[in-house]
Amino acid sequence: MSKTRVYEYEGSLRFSMGDDYQCSPTSVLAFLRGQASVEILAKKSWLLTDDYQAEFKFNNHDFVLCTPSDSIDIFPINDAPDEAAKQLYRELDKFQGVGVLRWLSTWLYLLLRPFNCQL
Repeated sequence: MSKTRVYEYEGSLRFSMGDDYQCSPTSVLAFLRGQASVEILAKKSWLLTDDYQAEFKFNNHDFVLCTPSDSIDIFPINDAPDEAAKQLYRELDKFQGVGVLRWLSTWLYLLLRPFNCQL
């Protein structure tokens, strides 16, 4: 997998990973559900789309996972503290992919999530 990077944008720390479509957003969410105990709140995308977005909670703070280009970006929303973001990003640095069953169960789980959330 390609190198990950953390950068600052509009006052918050953002995490970027998987350049050149090396991993899927569903794989990253599957990893987070298993390793970091996130709660996926909503998705704002359709199946088989290039523009993907999901909102989730990590340690009671709101985050977004999106695909603005050929990478996956993750960042806090609603004024989550930098320390919560750093803790999540440390977990994401461990990402090596997920098994087919974990990916499939997360994909099915996402089908049941609402398509919009008012965070």
